[in-house]
Amino acid sequence: MNTKEFYWKSIETFRDITGSLDNKMKPFYCPLQQRQNHGIYAVNINAKVGFFAQLNWCLYIFANCERFNLRPIILLTSPFYVRSKGESWLDYFFENRKLTTLDRGLIDNRSVKFSHISDFDQLGLPADYGSTMSLEYANQLLWNHLTIKSEIMNYVESFVDEHFGKRATLGIHYRGTDKKSEAKQVPWEYAAATISNYLDANPQVDSLFVASDEESFIEWIKREFKDIGVISHNDTERSMDGKAIHTQSVTGDNYMKGKEALINSMLLSKCDALIRTSSFLSAWSSIFNPCLPVIMLNRPFDDKLWFPDALLTQKSLDGYLPNQI
Repeated sequence: MNTKEFYWKSIETFRDITGSLDNKMKPFYCPLQQRQNHGIYAVNINAKVGFFAQLNWCLYIFANCERFNLRPIILLTSPFYVRSKGESWLDYFFENRKLTTLDRGLIDNRSVKFSHISDFDQLGLPADYGSTMSLEYANQLLWNHLTIKSEIMNYVESFVDEHFGKRATLGIHYRGTDKKSEAKQVPWEYAAATISNYLDANPQVDSLFVASDEESFIEWIKREFKDIGVISHNDTERSMDGKAIHTQSVTGDNYMKGKEALINSMLLSKCDALIRTSSFLSAWSSIFNPCLPVIMLNRPFDDKLWFPDALLTQKSLDGYLPNQI
C-alpha cells in the first residue's frame, strides 16, 4: 500500500469509527438536547430510506410528542427528495399545524436545538410505537400535526373527479425494482390473476387504477385488461430499466419523485379496494384511508415486517389470491 492509499484508508477507517461512536451516543444525548427546547421537539432527519418510511418515523415522533405534550418540528433533508442541499422536503408537501409564531421566533433566534439523525433509533425513543399503532391512530396523528399543501390536495381531487368519477375503481400497486430485498417478488401473472378473481366476484367494478415504480408493469396491465378502463397517473419519474429511482439522488427530478409518490399513494386511497405488493407507498394509502379494503399479494420478510404492513397482512382479503405464488 503506497502513502496515498494509506492516507485515504486511514481517513475512511477514522470516519467509520467516529460514525459508530456517534450512533452509539446519540440515543443518550438526543433526549438531553430536547429537554432544553422550550417544549419543542426538534429533529433533522437525513436518512437514506424512502419517502414513506421517513413519514413513518414522523408518526412515531408525533405519538411521542402527544404523550409528553411537546410540539414537533421535523426537517426531512434526505438527498433523495430535496431540490437543494439543506432544504426540508417535508415542507414541499406539508404544513406543520402545531408550529406557532412564537416557535418560529425561537427557531430564527437559534434557541431551539435540533437533533440530527440518520436512523430513528438514534433518538432514543421507545421502540414500540410501530407495534402498538393502529391505522386509525396513525390517521389521527397525521392530520393532527400536518396538512397537505392545498395544491397537492386540489390536484388529487381534480384527478379523481376527472378519471374516477362515479366509477367503481379497483386500485393496483406493484412495487418492483429493489423491493425484492424486503419481500418475495410477485410474478406479474399472479397479480393479474388476483385482479381477475376480484373482478369476477365484483362485476360492478368498471375501472382499474394502476400505480408502479416500473413503467413496463403498467403497460402490461393495460394490455392484459383491455375490456375495462385502466387508469394511471402520468408520472415523469418511473423506472425504465428495473433500477430503483428513489435511491438515486443524482438522477432525475428529486422533487417530482416525492410529489408523484405522494400523489399515487393518495389516489390509491381513493379507490374502492386495493390490490398491492409490500410497499410503504401503498401501505400509506391505508393511513390516508383506514377503511380501504386491501388484498396483499406478498408478505414482507419477518425482519422487514414494519407498521403498517404488519397490520395489513393480517387484514388482507386473501380469498381473492390464487393458490400459488
